[in-house]
Amino acid sequence: MLIKKIAIGSLLLMSVSAAFAYPRHDPNVYDKGNLWSITFHDDDSVAHNQWATQRICFLPYSAPLAGQTQIKGTWYSTTYPNWHGHYRQEGDSVKMVGNFWSGKGNDSMEWDIVTSSPHTGLGVKLNTLGAGHWSEWGDNGRLGPVYGFGNAVFQRVGYCKVFSTSLDVDIGIKARLLSNGREAEYPQQLDQLPLEGASELEELFEK
Repeated sequence: MLIKKIAIGSLLLMSVSAAFAYPRHDPNVYDKGNLWSITFHDDDSVAHNQWATQRICFLPYSAPLAGQTQIKGTWYSTTYPNWHGHYRQEGDSVKMVGNFWSGKGNDSMEWDIVTSSPHTGLGVKLNTLGAGHWSEWGDNGRLGPVYGFGNAVFQRVGYCKVFSTSLDVDIGIKARLLSNGREAEYPQQLDQLPLEGASELEELFEK
């Protein structure tokens, strides 16, 4: 009888352990390259015209606690100043929120990792790709401006520096310029000059 009770207890313990086991999220946004590009395509256009491309650095994630299912962490942009936020990933699904303008500008991204194949037959290393939606708006009175609702393409492009300090610290990211020479007013904005090469915060994969 004692052996039978021990066996039943062991089975119950294994069941509880399995229920709270960390569900692996592979590929995830951090491992094997935490620097990603995000490209906006305008939903208000029949052709879904492409607007801006930015780069985002995902910082190390926390594994789920008992009874939880998501990895979670913070992110910051290496290409647009004072733009950062939080992310969560469950399976292939990634959810992000963020702010710019010291909190008066807002972003929401929801997207899925769709492939981690290193090639697509196009002769270009694409590493991990994702696709989803990116919305951006400002806080300005009761009804703030909406800058864009759109589709977004995500691509893992390399590695970036991980900061242990608060992301409110100025890390020297310069303002993005438009083709007319003015500074971009928000991350999605159309006609930003293309990104060229890597900054001191970034290490791009070889093409």
